[in-house]
Amino acid sequence: MNTIKIDKYFRGMVANNGLSGIETENTIFSFLAAANRSYYGISCELSISKDNQYIVTGCDSLLKYGMLNLDIPSFAYNELKKFALVDRKTGDLNEFVFIPRLEDYLSICKAYRKYMFIKIKDTLEPETINGLETYLRENGVEDNFSLIAENKKHLQILKKSFPGSVLYYHARFVDEDTLDYCQKHGINLYLDHSKLKRDYIKNMHLVGLKVITGIVNDKDLAEKMIKFDVDFLFTNILE
Repeated sequence: MNTIKIDKYFRGMVANNGLSGIETENTIFSFLAAANRSYYGISCELSISKDNQYIVTGCDSLLKYGMLNLDIPSFAYNELKKFALVDRKTGDLNEFVFIPRLEDYLSICKAYRKYMFIKIKDTLEPETINGLETYLRENGVEDNFSLIAENKKHLQILKKSFPGSVLYYHARFVDEDTLDYCQKHGINLYLDHSKLKRDYIKNMHLVGLKVITGIVNDKDLAEKMIKFDVDFLFTNILE
């Protein structure tokens, strides 16, 4: 299995949670698969373990990975790492496919010079991201990254440590208040393709802000979004 190529080169293609159309999402395998392709960036989903380590997963339960309904945040990372996840390619559990730490994702992106898009789970307690700026700096990440949050409390905390230019508000719906919020706070916008209009992009660009759309896995739809002049497009399989 391979990626689906779009007809038009677009610099802003981002592998959503790694190359998740081929490899198990949010795993080292998916990040490496994306890193070895032409993607501008790779996204991941940030969560936290019981012992307060930053980990990469979009799930609260291991059930999605083909295991028992075990609560991920209730385990320390050393315990979580022992759980083999289902390998997307084979459909079987694979001991080498496990929930990675955020630093594993960061090291791959740095080594392969991929831009980092870190999506913060909306269920995280706001105080858990207080140390994110220090954590990134300690791992040698001072640029080439953006943070995406749909929880405005998260964005308020992040705004204290990060410039608005690296922040994205993941809006579940859009209206004038949504655009006003982004423009007032100097925060970029992430919007589902089904809600995106060309005028939204134009209005954001007029004030120097950027727009991400996702998750697009249809070739024709991707090319339509690119014509809309989006800055970045998240996808599981297109390239």
